[in-house]
Amino acid sequence: MNRPLEQKLEHIISRMQADSSIDPPAAAVKYVSNLFRTRPVEPELSIVQRIFAVLKVDLAPNRAAFGERSTAGGTARQMLFDTGDSGVDIRITTNEAAFDIRGQILGGGYAGADVVIAGDDVSIAADVDEESGFRFAAVPAGKYSLTINSLGREIVIQELTLG
Repeated sequence: MNRPLEQKLEHIISRMQADSSIDPPAAAVKYVSNLFRTRPVEPELSIVQRIFAVLKVDLAPNRAAFGERSTAGGTARQMLFDTGDSGVDIRITTNEAAFDIRGQILGGGYAGADVVIAGDDVSIAADVDEESGFRFAAVPAGKYSLTINSLGREIVIQELTLG
């Protein structure tokens, strides 16, 4: 072998064996390694449970319902959707040329969730209050889907027709 190369390797090995340095603090190593990060860390994918709500009751004004004595009920259309573990109660009232929607999620764990009603040209978001209620004002007539997003759960009402 080449003698200068062997001498160089022996010199490096002896320096490594005689090393008396100490490791840097963990915070310093983390800081320096973050300096060279080229892209942000992507969050881990989580599994979202999508639950499709099924219409169980649809009470419309001026339309007789099974078990009612008269058709002169309230002015709001009331719909009850079932998801198995919970339910969604929706009341729709007419407000001039649009509709006001008030709803409540029946079942626990939905306070602070996000609710979105989306149609062809309209998408409106609302927050769920402490009593699991939500409200949309002046929604134009049309076909919509309503989605309730909570931690790891998503309730979907696929078709909600207004008008």
